[in-house]
Amino acid sequence: MKVKSIVLGLFLVSSALVAGFGADNLAAGADNLAAGADNLAAGADNLAAGADEGVISPPAGSTFTFHVKNSGDKAATVSLWQEPGEHDEVHTYVGVVKNVMGKTKDKTIEGSEPYDCIKWAITRPDKPDFYANFCYAIENNVLYYYLEEQSSGELKYYVNPLKMISSPLKVGDKYSGNTSFYTNVPDTGVFLAKRYESPDVKRDSIKVDVRIDKKENISVGAETFECYKITTVFESHTGSFITAATGTITMERWWSPELGYFVKEHDTIFLDALMNYEGTIEKELLSYNLAG
Repeated sequence: MKVKSIVLGLFLVSSALVAGFGADNLAAGADNLAAGADNLAAGADNLAAGADEGVISPPAGSTFTFHVKNSGDKAATVSLWQEPGEHDEVHTYVGVVKNVMGKTKDKTIEGSEPYDCIKWAITRPDKPDFYANFCYAIENNVLYYYLEEQSSGELKYYVNPLKMISSPLKVGDKYSGNTSFYTNVPDTGVFLAKRYESPDVKRDSIKVDVRIDKKENISVGAETFECYKITTVFESHTGSFITAATGTITMERWWSPELGYFVKEHDTIFLDALMNYEGTIEKELLSYNLAG
């Protein structure tokens, strides 16, 4: 509907040019219409996706390279798919993917509600076979945690997507939600429970609380960005008996509307299982390339 309105508006403008200014200005108007058609074509993909992306995603094909430092217990850092140590990773914005359905490690969940998602792909220069894909459900300029999977078999599926971020950002905004979720962790880092898979999509639960703390300038590398500090707290309850665990992750991200992505991240992780495990993860932007 928006495309039709724009085209109609352009037609009315061109008619006024003909009536008011004559043939010379009609030629100029034709040039403007041609330029407008190019702009419409360039924006067609976003409109087809519901014009949902706003400032919460960059142009498709954009890349962001981060340096990552992880410390503490593997059983804690594996909660965010990291192992202790340092490495670089490249985050690539793939674009909008239609009708993404829930899944387990073995199959797509028939009957799960499909969502249009924005997809991010993460790779590591030091591990050519590594990849991680994050699909965030998107609706009305709001992103939701939905589906995450990694090449080594880790997978997380939120049965009901949980709100992650909305546009426009506003200091003081808060939102929370909870849902059941499915997760598969081939290597937990816990000696007596080396792997874990949810028995079904209803047994394990997760709660997410999000708040936008403040707006501040953040310097990374040689650049400074105006950012919103967003704090997200995840509390998960998984397993039973020997596999029972409660995980708490506090994720602080500094989100740049200019880039449509975060430029810095600090995570603290606490896992209460057979023993207590703790860890921290730091990510800082090294370089970026905005497509287009």
